[in-house]
Amino acid sequence: MEDVYDVVILGGGPAGLTAAIYAGRYNHKTLVIAKSVGGTANLAGEVENWPGYIGPGSGLMRTVRDQAERFGAEVLEDEVKTVKKNKVGFVLNVGERVIYSKTLIVALGTEHRQLNIPGEKEFLGRGVSYCATCDGNFFRKKTVAVVGGANSAAKAAIYLADICEKVYVIYRKHEMRCEPVSLSKICKTKNIEIKYFATPTEVVGDKVVEGLKIKTEEGKKSVGAARGIPSKLGTSKEVPSSSSKILDVDGVFIEVGATPANEVVKELKLKLEKNYIVTGKDTKTNVDGVFAAGDVTNNALKQMINAAGEGAIAAKSAHEFILGK
Repeated sequence: MEDVYDVVILGGGPAGLTAAIYAGRYNHKTLVIAKSVGGTANLAGEVENWPGYIGPGSGLMRTVRDQAERFGAEVLEDEVKTVKKNKVGFVLNVGERVIYSKTLIVALGTEHRQLNIPGEKEFLGRGVSYCATCDGNFFRKKTVAVVGGANSAAKAAIYLADICEKVYVIYRKHEMRCEPVSLSKICKTKNIEIKYFATPTEVVGDKVVEGLKIKTEEGKKSVGAARGIPSKLGTSKEVPSSSSKILDVDGVFIEVGATPANEVVKELKLKLEKNYIVTGKDTKTNVDGVFAAGDVTNNALKQMINAAGEGAIAAKSAHEFILGK
């Protein structure tokens, strides 16, 4: 009977661990299953938008885990093989264990999206990275490229600029899509150069990365003065012509977004929207007893604080489901 739980939470990031805190406070037997406790939050070099905390994401996640365990939640660092629904709840195969649960909270977060260009897989760990805070120190005083134009790319570029001699930002559109505070920092950072209208086509090198081939649209300029945008972050409507060139870089950091990590729960036939799990304000899904929280859902704001709030709501909804409310 030791493997029978009231609440099993898939994912150990801000959503999953917060759900565990609340489920534990409801006196439910709770289990968190995660390949890596802390999830992608561990990769944040410095968290600035969590109330009352400024510091590394890994440190914050350790604190939240400790709090969840303080309220009785168990944490299992392993990978779920299958999840199925039966008449009384859910059956999960995890390693050599079979685990049963009355309810399920899916908080699996997202996985890094890939470029799928030649050299990306071949040079992974040899110059190609999806985590600037994890691997940035390997490129101290070197030249690197960051691919992407949203918040994650901007933060990676800013972080790397303190370590590297030169940072290129490669973005296929006309202006960065990151938060204004990040745009301002990029403008003030002299060793960051943005390549607009540029698309990476190949990572090149011998044993390690030696360059990044990009296709550029010549003739477009970053002006943007009419909108009050600094020239470094401007826009253009000029008609381009295309050309290719190789940037001499020692590392390529890929920050082009993420995809929801919901493969393991596909047998449950949860309703999806653009591959994200559809939930209501109460975090309920279309399957009784299954709740979802955080970046794996179709919420509008992919932020740690939002994920934590949804985790708390999911635990409350699971609690009410167990009580038959």
